Amino acid sequence: MPADRPRPRGFARLRQWFFTGLILVLPMMITVWLLAVLVRLVEGVSSPVLLAVLRFAWPVFGHDPVVVAWVVPILGVILTFGLILAVGAFASNFVGRKVVEEFERLVLRLPVVKGIYGSARQLIDAFSSTNAAFRRVVAVEYPRPGVYTIGFLTRSDTQMAREGEPPLRDVSLVFLPTSPNPTSGWLAVVPNAQVVPLDMSIEEGVKLIVSGGLVTPGEPGRAATPPAGVTAPPVGAP
Repeated sequence: MPADRPRPRGFARLRQWFFTGLILVLPMMITVWLLAVLVRLVEGVSSPVLLAVLRFAWPVFGHDPVVVAWVVPILGVILTFGLILAVGAFASNFVGRKVVEEFERLVLRLPVVKGIYGSARQLIDAFSSTNAAFRRVVAVEYPRPGVYTIGFLTRSDTQMAREGEPPLRDVSLVFLPTSPNPTSGWLAVVPNAQVVPLDMSIEEGVKLIVSGGLVTPGEPGRAATPPAGVTAPPVGAP
């Protein structure tokens, strides 16, 4: 029988545990930090208003140190989550969607803001599990033959016009994200025949990239290389 693969011991095992924990904890820390920023922003506006109302209606409570130090900030946190729920509920109906569309149309007309807001919104929509911006997880042979990079198929069976030359036909657009930050990367134009579909969902692909390969799909299937001229289902296919 072949010898068992040696397991990491001592410092090597501790280092492996540390980086595994860091990769798993870091996204949660970023999420908590972003929520804390949002809470502070809402609390900075709501706290003075709540204190003014309390001091006008109930002066005893408005000047109570416990109320000022604890109750008002807690109400600010509750108000933040209530505001998020209210915005989500409002944007889920017909009138709300129209208002959001008009707001985004106005924001996207501002010279500086439109670049920041537009890019952030497109990336968030692309990585949303309910959005169809990314068709599927694929692999392309990059940066050299025999080495594959995982990416997300955004469009297949398309063509790209070239100045003074025939267009590039039968190509796919693949977004190749960087690890562990999948919101940055670059767009590659790849021939259809060189796009290798992978047996994993978009969510599993994002987890794989964010974790740097430490979190893999439970039972990954074998990636099938399509024959020449055949690629993943085109955009809009079920």
